[in-house]
Amino acid sequence: MKKLVSLLLVLLLILSTGSAALAAEAKTYDLTPIVYIRGNGEIIYDSEGNMVPCEIQDLFNDEYVSEEDSITKEKLIESCVNILLPFLAEGMLFDKWDNYADAIYEEFSPLFEKATLDKNGNPQYGTTVSQEVLAQSEYNAANIDFKNPSVLGWYRTGQYDFCYDWRLSPYDHVDRLHEYIKTVMATTNSDGICIAARCMGGSLLHAYLERYGHLGHVKRVFYGEVLANGCAFISDCFSGKIDFSDEYMQLYLKQTEVCGESGQGMGIVLTEFASEIVTRTVDLFVQTGTANSLIGSVESLYNKLYKALMPSLILGTGMGTMPNYWVSVYEDDMDQALDLVFGKEGSARRQEYAGLIEKIQYYREHVSSDLEGFYKKISEDYGISVGVLARYGYLSMPIIESHDELSDSLVGLSDASFGATCSTATTTLTDDYINSRIAEDAKNAKYISPDKMVDLSTCYFPETTWVVKNSHHDDGEVFSEFCVHFLSYKNLTVSNDSRMSQFSVLDKSTSWAGCFVTPMTEDNCESFEWLSAHENNPTIKSRLIALMKWLSTMFNFFTKLLKGEISLGGNK
Repeated sequence: MKKLVSLLLVLLLILSTGSAALAAEAKTYDLTPIVYIRGNGEIIYDSEGNMVPCEIQDLFNDEYVSEEDSITKEKLIESCVNILLPFLAEGMLFDKWDNYADAIYEEFSPLFEKATLDKNGNPQYGTTVSQEVLAQSEYNAANIDFKNPSVLGWYRTGQYDFCYDWRLSPYDHVDRLHEYIKTVMATTNSDGICIAARCMGGSLLHAYLERYGHLGHVKRVFYGEVLANGCAFISDCFSGKIDFSDEYMQLYLKQTEVCGESGQGMGIVLTEFASEIVTRTVDLFVQTGTANSLIGSVESLYNKLYKALMPSLILGTGMGTMPNYWVSVYEDDMDQALDLVFGKEGSARRQEYAGLIEKIQYYREHVSSDLEGFYKKISEDYGISVGVLARYGYLSMPIIESHDELSDSLVGLSDASFGATCSTATTTLTDDYINSRIAEDAKNAKYISPDKMVDLSTCYFPETTWVVKNSHHDDGEVFSEFCVHFLSYKNLTVSNDSRMSQFSVLDKSTSWAGCFVTPMTEDNCESFEWLSAHENNPTIKSRLIALMKWLSTMFNFFTKLLKGEISLGGNK
């Protein structure tokens, strides 16, 4: 009998030990509160409560009701068309662009003046996000004990949203974010928090973890389509890396048209105002005979024009004065970008913007100059679990060198995923590459997407990185579902997660808890049809129309962004 009892005790000990081991591997639900940092989703207001940029509220509004408004609209159209005269007279004939660059700046900068930061990277005219929004955010943190927010409770009503002026340097906000987090912890009686960040919010999360991550308050973080690891569109534009592509220009315009019609993503249908500028501009080219001289030389001409105008456009629209955009410039491109936008070391403009450049360099020195070291520090030294969501299936901007990158239309998949190896937007990874990766390590096979466009084995966090195909950057629902799901478990990985496949496809006909995704298979991983919808032999006129439509679309897009009509931060 004693032997039998002893045997049973041994068996129970073995089973209990095994159960403990199994429990350690399984995902464990947690009640840690979540703080959310969105991107540039909050509207900017001036000190008098007016939404800025005030001067362009009606610029793209086609519903003009008065004769006075119609006259103003006509004058604006004429002004925008006439600004091309220096380009035609000096640019085309004498390869001289300075006057045109100055004219562009003088024409555009007043429209964006109130949204533009000063030369030290600080707000002008008392501009900031809504004081009511900021006050509500602080009130929620101090009064609402909501330790385990559901999708509807957290994402929809923003129980622990941290609101901030997204134009500024991330380091301008980290101390206030730290106080906010301490308030949430006190309100919920928690010993730590989770943080979710999307789009441009990722740079603030990076800065916060760099300064305060060592304290141990942050248990898990989730990054969604962030620009904090670099963004080819911004980096190439700021550093002047231009590659004008007929094919991708046409595909991008088709994508924009489809998005605008379906309401999916950031599609922007050109308004009557923008369309009229396009029509008159192209006619002007044709009437003066300038179009004929562009045959076979659009790429060369556009490179010269773009590099001459880029500083004026970046500074004139205010983007170049916003430190949070500079976070997205790659480390390898930074010196070239600073030279292009502000001039060489010692130049007058460089000295004029010294305060702003100091803020740009501070973030660079503390975070972006060694991203791999930063990842290692937060995950290994600080013990913070890192989850990542990246998306693709849309084209990036068609005039940059990286126009063919796999992207969600704004940020490339490689950057958003913290290091995935990807094909181009219209190709797949080669069989030789895939076979070589599997030969190196057989487990790499599971990190190859069914459509053979993505290899997640090269990511910094492959076990906690999820990818959704045919999902646009502007689709906040997908982010919210993945984010709350990851942050609700202490040790969730792609291996022990039965709910979310590491590779998924957006499918509006399928839904779980409001998120329209389904596991990616070889049968459902097709790309959008428009990715092959280009003309084989575009004419010079079609190239000009495509170029001008793209420029009008981008101006339209940035205007809507500043007016709060488009959100890149997932707060819809």
